[in-house]
Amino acid sequence: MSPMITDATDKARAFWSRISMSQRVFIVGLALVTVGIFFTLILWINRPDYRVLYSNLAGEDANRVVKLLQANKVPYKLENDGGTVLVPADKLYDLRIKVAGEGNLVGQGIGFEIFDDLKVGQTDFVQKINYQRALQGELIRTISEFPGVETARVHLVIPHRSLFIEEQQKPSASVVVKLREGKKMEAQDVQAIVNLVVMAVEGMDRNRVSVADTSGKILYYPTEDDSLQGLTTTQLEYKMRLQQNLERRIEELLYPVIGPGKVIAKVNADVDFSQRTIRRELYDPEKTVVRSEQRSEESTRGRANLEAGAPDANFRGDGISGSASTQEGTRETRTTNFEINKEEQNIVANVGDLSRLSVAVIVDGTYEKAADGTYTFVPRNAEEMQRIRQLVSSAVGYDRARGDTVEVNSISFGGPDLPQEASLPQLFLDYALRLGKPLLNALLVFLFLLLVVRPVVMALIRPKVEGEMIEGLEGLPAGEERLALIEGDEEVDALDALRKIEDIKAHAMQLAEQNMDQAVGIIRSWLKNDEGTKAGAA
Repeated sequence: MSPMITDATDKARAFWSRISMSQRVFIVGLALVTVGIFFTLILWINRPDYRVLYSNLAGEDANRVVKLLQANKVPYKLENDGGTVLVPADKLYDLRIKVAGEGNLVGQGIGFEIFDDLKVGQTDFVQKINYQRALQGELIRTISEFPGVETARVHLVIPHRSLFIEEQQKPSASVVVKLREGKKMEAQDVQAIVNLVVMAVEGMDRNRVSVADTSGKILYYPTEDDSLQGLTTTQLEYKMRLQQNLERRIEELLYPVIGPGKVIAKVNADVDFSQRTIRRELYDPEKTVVRSEQRSEESTRGRANLEAGAPDANFRGDGISGSASTQEGTRETRTTNFEINKEEQNIVANVGDLSRLSVAVIVDGTYEKAADGTYTFVPRNAEEMQRIRQLVSSAVGYDRARGDTVEVNSISFGGPDLPQEASLPQLFLDYALRLGKPLLNALLVFLFLLLVVRPVVMALIRPKVEGEMIEGLEGLPAGEERLALIEGDEEVDALDALRKIEDIKAHAMQLAEQNMDQAVGIIRSWLKNDEGTKAGAA
């Protein structure tokens, strides 16, 4: 064995023999704790890193994936009630490709994969039942993909079609969904589910679809064709949204002027949801154009001989007896067709037009402090109220012709918002909350240094310090020998001797200050020795 190893072994044995039993137990315990922490860190560093293979899996899909991992002897972990599968990071992508290639992730229930394995001899009735089961399963898988839906059940009633029945019965569907914790189905999500079922099932009508959740709440129920239930709900939502928008606009406008929490605005909007179509025909008589003109002229001329009877007085007779007469006539007919300017209008009125607005606004006034410390409410003057009313009217689009009304009043809101002076306990609590964490951390560090680090350091340096002190004290002469040395040695200067003694005292005091516990122990041992000597002499 080399001398260096032998020397180190001897020193270790000597150190171990000098220390006490409590120090030995502490050192052994500290060594075991250090070794345990070391091996724990090694195991933690070398542990496999698990990554998510698939999450939010249905029970059937999780079962298929786990069986595949067990068949390939791949370690795995399950989280979130078995819905999340974790595998080692170095095998993540290979396993994803392998699971996808196996086609194990198909979702809840049974889908159209039921027709992958055709059995010989199946009747038409069995085929129809399998088709209905597959259609229900595919709808369940699609509905379960909605963010707020955890699971779903779909029941379809598809009537049998026959050529000999004139009035065929329409299919119907019932959907039951289980919502995730803390989630709520919005109206558009329910409408999307209804549209999905209607478009996925042949001949399905939305009035034969019902949607409910597992708590018994009806989310969508069939209505008659002439019912306005769905339209009325939409109208109400539109009206409420319009009123809330106007109220928020008023409060945001008056917030910088009046102050926070000192304005309350309410709006009532009358909305016309009637559907109207207006047809008009307008004629302008001043703007005319000749469209067509028809003109005819007729001329007649004749002679008559009246030989018998008296001559007609209206004819001028020619001849001696007046029996001959001549007759001429002219007639003209004119027809003119004019085209009058014509304007046709077909106006479809908007649905949801605003017919009337009623706005009520309450603002807080000011408060004056009296001599006794109380506050008195002072309403705002007419000028301020008129200015606020004009601002509100401009914000909501006031129209007098429409019959809108705007009312603004100043009413006390209960009192002024006075800043509360923090009391001494409140200030102490605030400082404690603010400085508590740093002080606690400092206290923990101090306790760690005092209870852990200091005993370890003291246990390591105590044997060495005790040995040095004993060697230093052994080299000092006793009191009588010191005086004899001074008296007997005439060649030594007394001043040098005193200076050496003072240096030794200073060194002893320094050692005592640095190692107070050891110094107290030595003094106690001296006192015990003196008492024992005195007792022996007596």
